[in-house]
Amino acid sequence: MEVISHMPSRLITVPIDGNGSDINAGALVMPGVTDETDRSVFILATSAAADALGVLAELHDTSVSGDADPEAGTKYPLRGVIPINPGDLVAAELIDDADNDVDVASATSTVITITSLEDDIEGSWCYVRAGTGVGQLGYIKASASGNFTLKNATGLTTLDSTSKVLILRPIGWQLVEIDSTGRYIKSTAAAGALPWRVLRQEFRYQGSENWTRLDPTIHHGLLLNGLSPKFRLILSPANTFMNPLD
Repeated sequence: MEVISHMPSRLITVPIDGNGSDINAGALVMPGVTDETDRSVFILATSAAADALGVLAELHDTSVSGDADPEAGTKYPLRGVIPINPGDLVAAELIDDADNDVDVASATSTVITITSLEDDIEGSWCYVRAGTGVGQLGYIKASASGNFTLKNATGLTTLDSTSKVLILRPIGWQLVEIDSTGRYIKSTAAAGALPWRVLRQEFRYQGSENWTRLDPTIHHGLLLNGLSPKFRLILSPANTFMNPLD
């Protein structure tokens, strides 16, 4: 993740507990929530990331410093964090791997069936990262619980049960899901747990110079296989440490 609306001098330092594991730069961190374990220090964000403080600006390397241990008071490693202030935006890439994609159950030329798919996500985008139709990018014009409909089938290969897809939730959507590293947005069939609002959907690929806003009048039906495309959401965070809901 990357905070994209902030003053560079805002870097702060906080104690970090990785629970015995490294936490990479770019990960979202939140206050510890477990009594007598990590209260009063910051930890890797969980799926809802309640009261998230910001994005880790450097590696938390437990082999070098160990973890902050508030219950003993013997270790206190500090790490730089870029805090998320009210009005800030965050750019978060979709993770592109087999552990964080969505399986297609069946498909016609335009209707894609996905088990337990969230309802009403029209305006989303679907990228086929593996299987039949790999490399195809499609705009979702309609959605129901368990399936969605692509804008049209022009130039697209019909997907099947081998197809694995990434789904970019639509502009205005209020729930996404972060991956286990706290650095990326993961694709899920069901609704996410992170209450951050989607402002834009963007992509880039090998040979492109900048991130480009996805446009259904231009980009539906693109074939990007072999071009190493990346996708990201521009998000407005909610219920953060600097702007809590409670």
